[in-house]
Amino acid sequence: MFDFKKEENRKNVNDFFFFLLKKVNDDIILKHLENLNSEEIFTKSDKNDFVTVYDKKAEEYIIKEINKKFTTIKIIGEETSFQKNIDLSIMDDGYYITIDPIDGTKNYISKNQNFCSMISLILKKKPIASFIYYPLIKKYISAFENFGSKILDLNTNKIYKLKINKELINFATGGTKGIPEITRKIILEKFNSNFKRYFIGSAGVETLMLANNEVDFIFHGRVTAWDHSPMTLIIKEAGGEVLMFNNASTFNILSNGPILAAKNIQHWKHVKSKLNIN
Repeated sequence: MFDFKKEENRKNVNDFFFFLLKKVNDDIILKHLENLNSEEIFTKSDKNDFVTVYDKKAEEYIIKEINKKFTTIKIIGEETSFQKNIDLSIMDDGYYITIDPIDGTKNYISKNQNFCSMISLILKKKPIASFIYYPLIKKYISAFENFGSKILDLNTNKIYKLKINKELINFATGGTKGIPEITRKIILEKFNSNFKRYFIGSAGVETLMLANNEVDFIFHGRVTAWDHSPMTLIIKEAGGEVLMFNNASTFNILSNGPILAAKNIQHWKHVKSKLNIN
């Protein structure tokens, strides 16, 4: 269906998702940022897992527009999957699209700039194209498998390639949520004793930070298709390494956490050795 070896095809798909993500932010997400009230905020899996009316409305809009453009592709939306308790294990190796309408909803509620909207195109359960829009800092990342990661700065209207360097700055980000409590405490202690840690609360923002050399690695205890499909492809296409923490396997949308993204395979192994509980 998609021949991304052709530049024109990559451009057409990229343009579609850029304008879609920008429009849903302008018309829905940002439009209600300043006047969000408590009656529009809910929790999902736990008291710190927030969702708003506008997460749901944004996802509904994105799905509607994708269905107009790509009539046969199946969609995995964060909010839809939670509401309908969709079992991803029944997925085949065909095309899917993952959607995270507001990644970093807690930050969105707090009017913190660290939120974004993310989409990935999946084939054979792995991401082959990913797109992230950061509305308050006006940046947009796109990545295609084997064609690198690029960032558009809407403040300057300039596009440049994202390239992860080897320089370590001893700052990292991520969290241990989703790991059994005893193991989680040990890993968190090792994390905080060996590295300086930012807690951001948005996989998409953390992806930008690593791809832009603002942190050395990202560690997440819990993995989701909509968070880690964009993160994996963008980081790998920027020159980094992303593997499942326990067995160093390649991420796919059925993978279970933890997951570790680092600057390169040598750095990945170094971080693994510092955080490992064995």
